[in-house]
Amino acid sequence: MLERGKISGIALALILMNLVGATAVVALPAVTARYTLRDAWLTPVVSAVSGIVVIMLVTALGRRFPDKSLMEYTQDILGSWPGKAVGVLYLFFFFQSTGVIIREFGELLSATIMPRTPILLFSTTIVLLAAYSVRSGLEVIGRLSELLLPWVLILYYVIILLGLQKADFSRLLPMLENGFAPVLLGSLTPLGWMGEVLLLGMILPYLSKPHQGRKIGIWSVIILGFLLVVDEIANITVFGQEVARLKYPTFMIPSEILLGGFLRIDALFVLLWTAGLLTKLAIFYYVSVLGTAQLCNLRDYKPIVLPIGVILTAFSILSFQNAAEIPTHITKGFPPFAYLFEWALPLALLLIAIIRGAKPKY
Repeated sequence: MLERGKISGIALALILMNLVGATAVVALPAVTARYTLRDAWLTPVVSAVSGIVVIMLVTALGRRFPDKSLMEYTQDILGSWPGKAVGVLYLFFFFQSTGVIIREFGELLSATIMPRTPILLFSTTIVLLAAYSVRSGLEVIGRLSELLLPWVLILYYVIILLGLQKADFSRLLPMLENGFAPVLLGSLTPLGWMGEVLLLGMILPYLSKPHQGRKIGIWSVIILGFLLVVDEIANITVFGQEVARLKYPTFMIPSEILLGGFLRIDALFVLLWTAGLLTKLAIFYYVSVLGTAQLCNLRDYKPIVLPIGVILTAFSILSFQNAAEIPTHITKGFPPFAYLFEWALPLALLLIAIIRGAKPKY
């Protein structure tokens, strides 16, 4: 195995929640409000169901091929060359998704606190920080998650709750005025985001107790769904119809808060979000590197960490000509792309594995 480190169940839970939450808390309210304003808080519930389905698929495959990642057992199921071809497609998915994360980081910081700073500087900085974590291995990333993410979650939601001092809960009424169809329509994009828990398929072999992977994954998705519901309710009750017009509504909540009548906490909010995004990037970056090494049968993934970092940075810059293209990609381009890799291919792999007689080992 290329990776010899192990992560705990708590680290896995935090990693899975952060995979989706780090970007969803920022973008979700504005995306869903375009379809269903008052009932947007129901969209995380719908997307959580899809996340659980992805967890079930990935762990069903992992139980049939213990000690192997998605990139490795794809070749066992389909054969060497067809498996490698699917592996290349998954690598493109990982690379492209990582590039979008890097670009989102740069665009958001540029839009909120440092508009004159080149985005390339933001991108290069966060990639170098993530590269250090990736070279240190999955176990270090897991420990970093255990150290940072609980504080990020606690302080983040304390800030959100403080923002409720200006909330008007009547903005949530009437419920389902236009039926459930707008909620389903608004859930199409979050469905793709929640499916990012697919990355469990790449790190499940390195869980200290792999047989607990399904249980941990399902509970992670449920807790994440609840946290996103709270985030949606906060945005709806504080901003009302303005949510649909704001680019990053969640980032506006701290600006509504004054501690002691004079102390604003915008900077703390940005710092918390940056810590969460760095951890998310480290996992996507790690999976991209590990998948490349496994596909190419390398003995060690560390020599390719920096070269792949350069490629990922290039992806982040070249994928979009300007910031206006990112929302279009997130809402229209990404969902079908995600459905293929998060649902369709894992389901097809599982069915083929069952037909070929692969049975769960635990």
